[in-house]
Amino acid sequence: MKRTLALVLVSCAVFAMAQGAHAQEYYGPESLAPPPPPPAVREEVVPAPPGPPGQAVWVQGHYAWNGRAYFWVGGHYLAPSEAGLIWEPGRWIARDGRWVWLTGHWRR
Repeated sequence: MKRTLALVLVSCAVFAMAQGAHAQEYYGPESLAPPPPPPAVREEVVPAPPGPPGQAVWVQGHYAWNGRAYFWVGGHYLAPSEAGLIWEPGRWIARDGRWVWLTGHWRR
């Protein structure tokens, strides 16, 4: 179980590093209609952090758009790739009459 959790955390960290220091916008497939407003965020039970306190942050779950409907992406812990980084959560924003997802990312 601990090994699986460690693997998940490492995978998440690699994914976060691949996202870069700037937020990525996701509009969805251009051939499909833009998404309607996203549903209200679900309340999640936040489990105890893995390992020593302060080594990982809780990334709140969110709704993602698959081109036809929203689906829930559960929250998880994510460790920074280096000390001193701050997690900037992802969020849906209204822009130019459509909803756009700004991907969460690490910043200095």
